[in-house]
Amino acid sequence: MKNILVPTDFSIAAENAAHYAINFAKAQKSNIILCNAFKVPSESPIAAQVAWPLIEEVDLEIESDSSLNELVHKLDNEKLTVTNNYCPQITFESEKGEVCQVVKEFVTRKNIDLVVMGMAGAGQLVQWALGSNSKEMIDKADFPVLYVPYVAKYKSIKTIAFSTNLSIDDLEPLQYLCKMATNLDAEIVVYHITSYELEQIERVEGRNLAYYNDVIKKLAYDNIRFENIWHSDIDEGFRWIRNNKEIDLVAMVHRQHSLLDKLLNGSYAHKLSRFTEIPLLIFQPSEKKYSYEKA
Repeated sequence: MKNILVPTDFSIAAENAAHYAINFAKAQKSNIILCNAFKVPSESPIAAQVAWPLIEEVDLEIESDSSLNELVHKLDNEKLTVTNNYCPQITFESEKGEVCQVVKEFVTRKNIDLVVMGMAGAGQLVQWALGSNSKEMIDKADFPVLYVPYVAKYKSIKTIAFSTNLSIDDLEPLQYLCKMATNLDAEIVVYHITSYELEQIERVEGRNLAYYNDVIKKLAYDNIRFENIWHSDIDEGFRWIRNNKEIDLVAMVHRQHSLLDKLLNGSYAHKLSRFTEIPLLIFQPSEKKYSYEKA
């Protein structure tokens, strides 16, 4: 993993994600690129009805660059606290446009391997550091995104949980995780939430064997194991993962109508504040055509 992109809106949650990213970059021996997407008020669709102050695009870019430079200085202390003889390089850029589009362009142009963004729990609701853009990113991104909760502080990542529904499309995300885990000297635990009845069906259909042969056996990493979580309620099974104090990072593939949709859009949204101590790494389905092999 060479380059990590950290979008920021200069909020506290976004700054916390940047601090997390700099420590993560040390472990991965990666470099950090900070970016800010700014908008020109006069180009807004409602600009004609609003008395906008005359702010030029160049002024907004200068202001954005100034704030990014200030953030770099805040990160310097952590950057220089070298624990593995590696000191990440930090650069920054500002770009006009919508957050999602700007981030996608940066990922392509800068050969980004991972995007790190912040999120914050606020009372019974979930807020993303970059507003609704982070949720939109989940649906539209064709690259992995690590969401860092507001209260999460970086600690050595020793256990990574990967939630699976026994899809063979897990191969590429797990290959990516294995390369990440190698640098962290971390264990990967692949969790499958199932019940006795469902497991019998999966066995008859051959899904268990297919997953073992087409995914697990193809992973060139020794420190990985597969476990079933026996529970008839998938929500409760995921609650067990969420509350497991030994897990340092949770990873999953975002599929429509999946558990992740419940987590972000449905009954789990108001409960996410209980989950905010554990960073969440979201992969896109293989049809997004993202190459996970460059990590």
